[in-house]
Amino acid sequence: MKSKPMESKKGSRRVRLVQFAGRTGGRDYQGRSWVYMLLSGQTRGLSLGVNLSPSGVCDYRCPYCDTPKATALDLVPVDVPGLASELEATLEFIASGQVLRQPGYSRFPPELLSLRQVMLSGEGEPTLCPNFVDVVETLVHARSRGRYPFFKLVLETNGSGLERPEVQQALELFIERDEVWVKLDAGTDQQFQFMSGVDLPFSGVLSRILELGRRRPVVIQSLFARVNGSPPTGCEIDAYLGRLSQLQEQGAVIQRVQIHSVMNSIASSRCSHLPLASLSEIARLVRRKVGVEAEVF
Repeated sequence: MKSKPMESKKGSRRVRLVQFAGRTGGRDYQGRSWVYMLLSGQTRGLSLGVNLSPSGVCDYRCPYCDTPKATALDLVPVDVPGLASELEATLEFIASGQVLRQPGYSRFPPELLSLRQVMLSGEGEPTLCPNFVDVVETLVHARSRGRYPFFKLVLETNGSGLERPEVQQALELFIERDEVWVKLDAGTDQQFQFMSGVDLPFSGVLSRILELGRRRPVVIQSLFARVNGSPPTGCEIDAYLGRLSQLQEQGAVIQRVQIHSVMNSIASSRCSHLPLASLSEIARLVRRKVGVEAEVF
């Protein structure tokens, strides 16, 4: 299934909306450094993203990721006052209805352009941000002022930084309606190391998800792809389902599972898009064998 660019300026942070499998994705910075707008099926409307890693600092090297990554973990704090200013201006831009007249958005119905959530995400791994607590406090404060319609907070993470004291402290500020989306693309050590691109124990990832899931419901975000042209084997999918069941048996509350695949082809990648029918079958197995709601994107 090919992606169809709607508007693109390569190398710039302009509107880059891409129609793919019935959804729209892409980060629209419009000159901002920290805050971008995002329209996609996962959010069922408009989201604001907070980029906690503009330089692409990430401790994973996923083979399907097309975002340039920093060669070293040079952790740079977020400019919190700058972020707060950008957030305020963007919230006002959306609430005032100006977004409805913005090129790239005016073709969508107004109900799709109401703000659904603010995501802590970006070009790298957000939980590595040195002043993560300050960022979350800024978002919570903006919401608590009540100047704009309620929005939930979503942390999108590979899970590697969930044990950091700063991250645990910040997550205490999340309310019940807020969510944490944690990446889980594998069921075995070998598959995990390939999909993450790092030689780390898979057990550590599972233990961090388990610890979080015991404290609050967690959303599992799983990518499946063709590797060297071949889809995941039945054994690989069974192992993945087994990990989900094991997490539940040990006390983790899995709110839902998001199933998706590679969006853009990378010439150097061994991964390619897995057809919608295959993704739907994996989701069906999650519902039947694990008993958890599963969505396909």
